[in-house]
Amino acid sequence: MKPSSKQLSDLKAKLTEARSQKGLSWAEIGRISGVHQSQVSRICAGEFKTFSHNVVQVCKALGVSIPRLEPVLEDAAPEWAAAQSCMRRIWDETPQGAKTIAKLLNAIADLQTTRE
Repeated sequence: MKPSSKQLSDLKAKLTEARSQKGLSWAEIGRISGVHQSQVSRICAGEFKTFSHNVVQVCKALGVSIPRLEPVLEDAAPEWAAAQSCMRRIWDETPQGAKTIAKLLNAIADLQTTRE
């Protein structure tokens, strides 16, 4: 899912404000976040289209929360929508976090198949 243009614009403004308040250079943010300085400057300038791992790391370094992307579920069962909502709440929006949740769900599925 891609963020809306408003979400991107709002996040850029939050990053700009947080960087200004903290008085950090792009190099300092890069050291804190583990993201290369050139990427930090690009991200802080709002030059991104998705909430990639690097965007998430820069946001964390600056203490900026990332808006949750909510999928549009037109024909989803209420139970499935509730399950998805729970998964989104526990996901930290990093690739590693997604892998961890997938491992957990696979382990649950394995337990269910062994009980049957």
